[in-house]
Amino acid sequence: MNQFDLFGTNENEEVVYDLKGGTAIYYPNFFAKTKIEFDDLRNSIKWQEGEITLYGKTHAIPRLHAWYSDDKEYSYSGVILPRIDWNDKLSVLKEEIEKITKHQFNGCLCNLYRDGSDYAAWHSDDEASLGRNPVIASASFGESRKFVLKHRFDKSIEKVEINLEDKSLLIMKGALQHNWKHQLNKTAKQVDERINLTFRYIVD
Repeated sequence: MNQFDLFGTNENEEVVYDLKGGTAIYYPNFFAKTKIEFDDLRNSIKWQEGEITLYGKTHAIPRLHAWYSDDKEYSYSGVILPRIDWNDKLSVLKEEIEKITKHQFNGCLCNLYRDGSDYAAWHSDDEASLGRNPVIASASFGESRKFVLKHRFDKSIEKVEINLEDKSLLIMKGALQHNWKHQLNKTAKQVDERINLTFRYIVD
């Protein structure tokens, strides 16, 4: 592990990663007081399957997803997600995040990782629709999974690994999306389902 690895943090401890060209803040067990559990989200979100075309080949997206928003459409890598109105559970989580970030969000990309073979490949949340230096609030429920960041330009900088735990919150801000990529690793271990909710503000 390197100096940025984070496993088994103390409950409610805030961990700040002052990265070169961006900032990440991790809050373990942030959503404990909301009383919202994994099953509440699993059952209330309208999960959808999708396909993505890369290098001329179409593949099933290795996770389920859904897009919730006030009135904004959202797409990435040619994938267009139909908009769904906020449900009560997501609205509660959004309000709690807005309190601590002092930042407003008008959309949430929901991802369901069904087992260790579901993953997210290297990418940055730097779509033009998110504006310059977007604040991304990433909420995790269910199984813990390893989240990895790597610098896009300086290969001498070590990767950052964070174990995203149940009911935790990760805030990514500043120029992080322009300078770093991130992914959720596959794993051969037997793991339960995990839900990731990334709250965003669409400027278009």
